[in-house]
Parts: sequence; structure tokens; C-alpha cells
Amino acid sequence: MRKIIIGLLSIILVFSLASCENQAKKESVKKDIASEKVENKAEDKLSVDNNTKTSEDVNLDKKEETKTQEAPAKKEETKPQEVPAKKKIIVLDPGHSAKGNNGQEKLSPDSNTMKIKDPGGAQGIVSKTPEYVVAMKVAVKLKSLLEQNGFTVIMTKTEASENPGNIDRAEVGNKNNADLVVRIHCDSSNSQSAKGASMLFPAPVGYAKAINDVSKKYGQTILSDLVATAGMNNKGLVERNDLTGFNWSKVPTVLVEMGFMSNPQEDKLLNQDEYQNKLANGLCKGIIDSLN
Repeated sequence: MRKIIIGLLSIILVFSLASCENQAKKESVKKDIASEKVENKAEDKLSVDNNTKTSEDVNLDKKEETKTQEAPAKKEETKPQEVPAKKKIIVLDPGHSAKGNNGQEKLSPDSNTMKIKDPGGAQGIVSKTPEYVVAMKVAVKLKSLLEQNGFTVIMTKTEASENPGNIDRAEVGNKNNADLVVRIHCDSSNSQSAKGASMLFPAPVGYAKAINDVSKKYGQTILSDLVATAGMNNKGLVERNDLTGFNWSKVPTVLVEMGFMSNPQEDKLLNQDEYQNKLANGLCKGIIDSLN
């Protein structure tokens, strides 16, 4: 009987141990399943996060790409254009006219002395050519040469019949703010032996007080080039305070006497086209040398 009881107890013990082991296995399995679920959830979450980040990155890339496309193209740098230098203005004043002008005008803005506007000019002792004819021919030639050298040239008159007074002539230079006014004349003398060129410039009278020095300087240069080019006698500079055209000028001005029409030899030369070309070339060179 005792043996039977011990045997039954052994069987009960075995079944109890087996039951505990099975229960432990079940608990282990449950833990594994739970752990696996947690890991899967974590992986799923990570995957979702990764996918979300990737999507954001793509959107950012797209935004950056859009910004790049929308950004205006950088303008190419351009060099500033060079502003061309202003052309210098020369006023040419061919002396006298076919009609003359007996009208009266004030010698100077600060004087009550009156002078005739144009008493007429000289006449060739041999050729009988009036001074205004030679003056106009040389002025036209000089105008062409100066324009070829980049100057702006304005004439106080273009026809022999025009007879402006000396104040009117001076005002052409003043109104155009000329860099230089060149008055073109021929000389005359009681002596037929007098010859050569001279250059007149204004004394410090009236408006010319401000342009006396510079006019003298320009006159010296122009006269030197003229006599060298034409091969003529240099009679030098002469300061004048009695010329209306000088006294009313606010810009540099000179008056060239290109030779004596009272001298038979110079009268002939002054009427020759070739010699007139020399005069124009000499004057042009002197103006260029003065202003450049």
C-alpha cells in the first residue's frame, strides 16, 4: 500500500513539473511574441519616420530647385560707356562785307564812344580784289580743315552780302560759348613795302578783361604756325583796345592780318588758291596747337 501511494505521488510530481514547464514555455512564447510586436512597431515607426523625412527632403529639394529656377539670372557686368569728349567750338569771323555798314554801335559795354559798324575793308593794289573776298575764301577753307580735325565750326556770316556789326559778331562767340573766335582780315598800309602777318588780341577793356591773357597766348601760337606754314614775314602781336569786336567778347578771340593788300607781291599771293590753302593750313595748325 505504501508503495502504491509513493508511486501515485511520483506520477503527480512528474505531471506538476511538466505542467510548470509548459506554463513557462507559454510565458516565454508570449514574451517573445510581445517583444516581436514591439520591435515590429518600432521598425514600422522608424520606417514611417524615414519615409516622412525622405518626403520632406524631396520637398525641400523641390523648393530649392524652384528657387533656383525662379531666381533671376545674374546680369553680366558691363563696362561703363566712355563719354565722348565734347567737341571744341571755333567761331570764324570773315571780315567786312560787300555792302559795308554805316550803322553806329558802342565801342565797349562800359563806354559811350560810338563807332561805325563796318567801314569797309582794304582792296588789292594790283588785283583790286576786296578784302572781304579773300577773307571769306580763307575762312571757308579753314572751316573745312577744322571740321576734319574734330572741331565744331560756326561762321558769323556765310555770304558776302551779310554785314553784321561787330557787337553782333562778338555775340555769336558769346552765345555759343566758343573756345576761340578767329577774326580773319587782310592788312593795308600807305607804304607798299609793308608786308607780313600780324596777330591782334584784345586789351583788358570791357568784357575782354577776362580773356586778355588767354587770347594773347593763343594768338602767339597761331601766328607762329601761320608764318612758318605760309613762309611769310612775322610782324608780331599787337594789343588793341579800340576794336568793338574785341571789347564785347566774353570768350577768347584774336584777329589775324594775313598780309598786306597794299603790297603788290602779297596782293598777288593773297589771291592765289594755293597760297590761300597755305594760310588756312597754318591757321588750322595754330588753332589745334593752341587748344589741344
